[in-house]
Amino acid sequence: MLKSAAFLTAGAILPINFFASFLPGLSNASDIFFKPVEPSLADELLLPEGYSYHIIRKWGDKISDTDYFGYNNDFVTFLPFKNSSGSINKDEGLMFVNHEYPIPLFVSGYTPEDHKAGLKKSEEQILTEKRSVGFSIFRIKKSAGKWEFVNDEKYNRRIDALSRIMLSGKAAGTKEVQFAYECAGTVGNCSGGVSPWGTILSGEENFQDYPDENIYRWNDSSTKLIDEHYGWMVEIDPFDKNSVPKKRTSLGRFRHENISFVVFADKRIVAYMGDDKEDECVYKFISSGKFDPSNPRANMDILDSGDLYAADFTNNRWILLDIERNEILRKEFNSQAEILVNCDKATKAAGATPCNRCEDIEISPKDQTIYIAFTNNKPKDDYHGSIIRLIEKNNDHTSIEFTWEVFASGGVDSGFSCPDNLYFDSKANLWVLSDMASGSINKGAYEPFKNNSLFMIPTGGSSKGKAFRFAGGPVDSEMCGTCFSPDEQTMFMSVQHPGESSISTNNPTSRWPDFGSELPKPAVVAITGFK
Repeated sequence: MLKSAAFLTAGAILPINFFASFLPGLSNASDIFFKPVEPSLADELLLPEGYSYHIIRKWGDKISDTDYFGYNNDFVTFLPFKNSSGSINKDEGLMFVNHEYPIPLFVSGYTPEDHKAGLKKSEEQILTEKRSVGFSIFRIKKSAGKWEFVNDEKYNRRIDALSRIMLSGKAAGTKEVQFAYECAGTVGNCSGGVSPWGTILSGEENFQDYPDENIYRWNDSSTKLIDEHYGWMVEIDPFDKNSVPKKRTSLGRFRHENISFVVFADKRIVAYMGDDKEDECVYKFISSGKFDPSNPRANMDILDSGDLYAADFTNNRWILLDIERNEILRKEFNSQAEILVNCDKATKAAGATPCNRCEDIEISPKDQTIYIAFTNNKPKDDYHGSIIRLIEKNNDHTSIEFTWEVFASGGVDSGFSCPDNLYFDSKANLWVLSDMASGSINKGAYEPFKNNSLFMIPTGGSSKGKAFRFAGGPVDSEMCGTCFSPDEQTMFMSVQHPGESSISTNNPTSRWPDFGSELPKPAVVAITGFK
């Protein structure tokens, strides 16, 4: 162990970059190429001098003749088309966007007062909310220096909480998922990742909210959710409009944030994931099958077979979560499916380390080490979180041993708090988006930081480990899902839940992005000005 850290909790005494193959070469030094913005309470998306943004899609915009862009956009990625020569078309492709959850006040008109009064949502309100989540896929094109939406019936589609989705992998069809091989829709779609074979993995995070007695509750509906059908990684081929998404149960069921991939030397796939809940764990999956780069279709089910591990940060090792090869788990569980459906219990039984809300995990394009964002754990007095760097033994991503160090700690001195989504550019600068909950912003420990922000933290050079604020979000918003266009001239980013703490549509806390008398709307933006 290189250095102790506050992300260890509870009883402890203590993607592969998708564009790596065609981005410019890496540099050992990182220059600060913008003038950082100051913390702000403004109801605006603030950027450094010389940068500007425009909206690609916002809540309610059409993405086809029949489908609408969903609510609370989170993960966003750009998938470029290829030219006839086989080279990357840097100016045209598909955009994939997750829609994490509805805000009933703005989506269905179900108010906090309705909830307090014990009023149930109508069937129409529930259906409206179910149609607002999931993910959107649509075509975009750069024209005259501006990215524009393209209405393309070949590609553009929506997947929501009513869509048909298959269950695959080791838990599919078992009694632990009520013998199901398919389920109704996807919910809680937070972050995700791009696989080496070009599919998208979308993580179901806070799936537990919808059966619960809270404002998100849907179980008054005649189409009730089956708990065990949610909390998985959902894989889809974005280039095939007729493809049916699959929930990859061999990757485990927990509050998924993102997934990052490595293709090991022997062509096995290694995938890193985290559970975004207090006192939960970090995971990796090693496939049994091998990646075939010459035949993308041959890799479509590679995530259904392999080994799932959880991290033990006290003993610097990965613990196998397999009933046949882990005697401790055989004493606690009856089947591998039961382990996969109950990963939170299995990791504790096996001795993995409870952590402080593991959100994003990304792999450095510079040295292939793993960066993990631990957002916070307020019950354990970790209010600001940290980012750690995990180094697999001998840089072997299939190893069961590792070391780790604290790369950056959140707090007033470091200038950032609550790291959530991470993204590496081609120079190995780490872009970090903060997630201070709307009710916490500008109160107590979070007051110095003001609105949620986007930071750049170099991982090399004289500014290594220092946070530089690139953007400040509108009131109550969270910025998330950042990625770059292939030429790194444009940054795509989600602005999620502006005005989230509003209690009435008469006087919302935010009017972004349309202002005037308009209600706030989540949106995906394109930021330009990069040289």
